[in-house]
This record gives sequence, C-alpha cells and structure tokens, in this order.
Amino acid sequence: MDQSVKLIGVLGGMGPAATADFMGQVIANTSAKVDQEHIPLLIFSDPVIPDRSTSILDATAPSPLPMLQDHAVRLQRAGATALVIPCNTAHHFHSDIAAALNIPVLHIADAVCEDLGRMWSDGVRVQKVALMATAGTIMSGFYRQRLEKAGFVCMIPDVEEQLLINEIIRMVKGGDITAAIAPVREASRRLKARGADAVILGCTELPLLREAIEDILPYVDSTRSLAQACIRYVQQN
Repeated sequence: MDQSVKLIGVLGGMGPAATADFMGQVIANTSAKVDQEHIPLLIFSDPVIPDRSTSILDATAPSPLPMLQDHAVRLQRAGATALVIPCNTAHHFHSDIAAALNIPVLHIADAVCEDLGRMWSDGVRVQKVALMATAGTIMSGFYRQRLEKAGFVCMIPDVEEQLLINEIIRMVKGGDITAAIAPVREASRRLKARGADAVILGCTELPLLREAIEDILPYVDSTRSLAQACIRYVQQN
C-alpha cells in the first residue's frame, strides 16, 4: 500500500447497524464527485465482542478488552494509519486500546466536544448538555470529564430517564426502531424540561433515531461527529 495514503481502520460491530451508519455518515459528509475522492475505510465488524456496558457495570462479566485490542492490532497490521471505534461505551477502554498500537485512535467524545463548539460559532448557545448514553458510558465518566474541560455542564439522566434510555437502546439493537421513536421523544422532552440546551446522542444506536428528536432539542450526533473527525484526519496535510 502507498505509504502516503491514509487508511482509517474501523473497529466495529458494536452494534452492526451503528457501524453501517458510521460508514454512511463518512460517505455523506465527504465532499466527493468521484469514487476516488472518498475516504478509504478498512472495516472489522465483529458483533461477538462482549457487551461493553455490562463489563463496566459488573466486574465479574467478560471483558471486551482482549478482543478490542486484538482487532485493533489486526487493523493496524492490515495497513490502517488511524483507528476509529463507532461505539461510545467502548471508549471506556480507549487508553488500553491505544497502548496496544502505534497509530492514533480518534476519540468520539473529543469529536463531540468539537461539534458543540461549532454550535456556539453557528449561533446556538449551548451550556448545559444532556448525555443520552448507555449506563456503562455514564458510569465511565469520560464524557463528563471532556465536556467540563471544554467548558460545558454535563447533565446526567436521572434513574427513570436512564431506564428509558436503556430500553430505547435495547429496541434499536433489536431492530425495532419504530417502537423506539415514542420513548426517545419522551426522554428528550424530560431532559429539555430539566434545562438541557442540547443533547448528545452518546450511544451509536441513538443517531438512528436522530430525526425523531430534531424538533425537541438541538443534538449532537456522536456518529456524525466521529465521521467528520475521520474526514478531517484524512484531509489534513
């Protein structure tokens, strides 16, 4: 492979639909007139990787880390010059995955913070940001840390809201997107009522419901944020 070509390794399958959505977002956000102007992607989609949220919440559950590191190394050996992981909860293991590689691993929460900054520059005043994510992502705390460092207030769902979000994610993973529309709208209304200026769709299943909440709250689609970060990485000199 030409060493000047930047090849994005995609550590996917968590879940498969989220990985497919990520690829679609890269294509949709790339300004290209011919095939050759699109972003080269090397996708490893393995849905067998143990559940990330369960592992974070239950120390006795199987850890996804050995498979995450193994697959990341395989992508590097196959020629990837950078890695992306279209699964928010897997970023709990980001530093351990990065430690197994000598290529950069773009961080989804950093990409989201960049997009929140752009919302300010576009005239949307965002200070209090609700995080809609798995219980494992909430517990991990990496979003709160990065949001606070970037000057935002991170709003965590309350117990009832989190139970609702967990059920929404379960529905999407089970392929029942239609059934998830009403509850995701309800969750968004609750977060807005508690003062959220915007919401982060912080599980890569949730952006599949992006159109259902756009009339309720401004949102940052974490999948699109990561796709755009991927495009910037490839296009930078």
